[in-house]
Amino acid sequence: MLEFLFGKKNQEDAKDIKINEIYSNLKKEYPFDKISDERKKELSDLIDKYGYLPYPYIKALEELSPQEILFGLEKKWSANGIFKDGKFSFENKNISALARNNVNDSSWIKKEGHNIKLINLAGLGNGNVTKTPGKFIDWLRQLLILPTGNLENNIFNTTMYIIPFHPREFGCAYLPKSSEVSEALLDKKIESLTGLDAKGQVQTFITLAQLAGHPVIYDILPQTGRFSKAVLANPEIARWFDINILSTELDKNIDKIAKNLPKSIDEEDIELVKNIYKESLSGSAGDLSAHYKNIYDTFDSLMDEAKKELSNVMMKKENQTKINKRARDIIAKIHGFKNNQKLTEDDITKQIDAIQELIKEGLWPAPGGAWCSAGVPVYDKMSECGGYPTFKHYDYKGDDVTGFANLDCQTPYYFCFLEDGSFNEPVIDYFIEYMLNLQQEYNFDGFRVDHIDHIVDKVSESHGRPISYRAPRIVLNKLNKAMKAKVPYFGTLAEYMLWDDFLKEYHKGMSFDLLWGNDIVSQCEKTPEKITEDNQHLANYNVNYKKGEKLSILKTYNNQDGEFRCIDQYPGQLGENGALFKWFKYKFLPGGKFAQRPMLYVDGDESFTHRGIESVIGEEISMPRENHADFYRKFNAIDMFVKSQPIITDGEAQIISQDDDGFAAWIISKEPLKISFLVVVNYKYETEKVSKCDEDGNSYSEIVNGEPVYDKHIHLPGDYIIEKEHYIDGNEFVSKAIECADSTLNFDKLEPCEFRVYELKKA
Repeated sequence: MLEFLFGKKNQEDAKDIKINEIYSNLKKEYPFDKISDERKKELSDLIDKYGYLPYPYIKALEELSPQEILFGLEKKWSANGIFKDGKFSFENKNISALARNNVNDSSWIKKEGHNIKLINLAGLGNGNVTKTPGKFIDWLRQLLILPTGNLENNIFNTTMYIIPFHPREFGCAYLPKSSEVSEALLDKKIESLTGLDAKGQVQTFITLAQLAGHPVIYDILPQTGRFSKAVLANPEIARWFDINILSTELDKNIDKIAKNLPKSIDEEDIELVKNIYKESLSGSAGDLSAHYKNIYDTFDSLMDEAKKELSNVMMKKENQTKINKRARDIIAKIHGFKNNQKLTEDDITKQIDAIQELIKEGLWPAPGGAWCSAGVPVYDKMSECGGYPTFKHYDYKGDDVTGFANLDCQTPYYFCFLEDGSFNEPVIDYFIEYMLNLQQEYNFDGFRVDHIDHIVDKVSESHGRPISYRAPRIVLNKLNKAMKAKVPYFGTLAEYMLWDDFLKEYHKGMSFDLLWGNDIVSQCEKTPEKITEDNQHLANYNVNYKKGEKLSILKTYNNQDGEFRCIDQYPGQLGENGALFKWFKYKFLPGGKFAQRPMLYVDGDESFTHRGIESVIGEEISMPRENHADFYRKFNAIDMFVKSQPIITDGEAQIISQDDDGFAAWIISKEPLKISFLVVVNYKYETEKVSKCDEDGNSYSEIVNGEPVYDKHIHLPGDYIIEKEHYIDGNEFVSKAIECADSTLNFDKLEPCEFRVYELKKA
């Protein structure tokens, strides 16, 4: 069934036939006659009005039966013109909503007002009750509540951004063991009903999401898990260390150093410490007295250069060719393959056995390093338990940056020969072909590329030549161009947080449409005025580019890194009103024609889940959630209002006033329209963690509480008059007429995070 539905051999077979077969089996198990007429009407009325079911996900988890989920989704599918009389009908090429709407470039993903929601499939179960990962019906539940867009305003339905769903090493989503779909995601009941395995269930879900009008993008990696099936099937895609050879050579260097130590050190002490040092390289550990620790440290410092030299020599192409062959021979022997047999991941059926034999022979893939490391990782010694090798990392200046390293479990692709800066073309071709196949297997509408934040910095490049383990810009340019040649509307998002403002390098140099942005790491700096400055900076860059070629930078409400302690800028720290204001602030500060910027948020943000995504990045479990219906209603109301207002999504915000105490006001207008919006706020958060520096220049964090502002005034610009005020009432914005005798608005008091929205008209 799966080969027929998704395989390469039957690309011309009608996929709607098999989708209907799958769906028919689901309907038999979950018939609609179990839903009362009253409930059907309630659900229908809501979905007809909004285009989706406006429930926070915890409410959907607690209240919706599988029957109700399918009933509601039929409404979404029908609205997309691909479902009628209980059946799907679509052409293979028109599964994506972008294809169905004849989109021929990537401008859709850059549109102001468009949302991108980060979702972890494993996290979609009810984490308040169980850690069991979310399964197929849970995914459909999320799909039902996923907000629609406004195609009349050129805003597509919310893009679903899925983080990696492969089997995980150490539980981490960004350490894939293989390209397979994690068995933790398999719904055995769905398998028995439909015949779909874990991969088939994910593929089917993505298809159903796209048929409901939602673009789907995926997280891709320029690295893989340490001993992933990709590495075992193709050892040449990685650099390798032979720890046994390195240990032998280091022993020889220790003996040389021992002979050349100062004569003032007792020979017996030298011999004793020499043997201890040798044992430490193998993973033995123990406490030393100060006297012996000094001698030990002398050994260690003198060994650094030898370690660097040996690691650098081993990483050279000629030695890597030999080690790659050894690794391939070992893997072939374990599996009973011919030595030169070309392998795929599917051929690796004895992954654990192969890993154990490689380790026995001393062969380990070379790891990544720190964000600022350059050159090759330097083998230091075995871990204290002796189970794995540890490495030191240095930056381009030669300074030790091992303390920043967190990627020793990853295997970066062997894209470049660092000894001369030339490129490893077969590995680049492998990588691009892998990603092309991945897109084809799941029909993704775009990719977000992980871990490419510093690839054109001086830490990773020197005079255009790569000097680190990171993916070189030439590789990413080739990848993105290949994707866009295959899928014209394909959207490409770079994890780049605007260090050193390399806009052109990522945009024109690497063909990215969208950049990560620095909103999370710079949260406390993003006043309304600063956001408009960001918008203007982007507009200045884009002014010379055509519509489909313009660059965009995310307005990031939250992302998968926001909750991690090293960043610690998650919206939940701002308090309920603060988190809502952050959403409002970004939604109501558009950048105009040349600075169109979509919004990124994380599953759970819509109902004020303080923390949650961090836990499911590191483990395949369901995410805990807040049950905050009032916050959800306001969050949703802001989103719906903006999508319905071309003045906002196509217009530009201009700051009228911003005071240090928190008072700010701006106008949103779009020429030649005579209607504009005036926004007045107290932009100070109720509570916020702010980074500060002491007198010595040391940074620290401090909780700052916002205060009300009093007795503020706004003089209406030009010939504007106020017609009405818009405010949230229940599930949506409503308005009331306002009569203003003069051109001045007075505000006795505005609480922190309070916002006012007025509609203006030119007299």
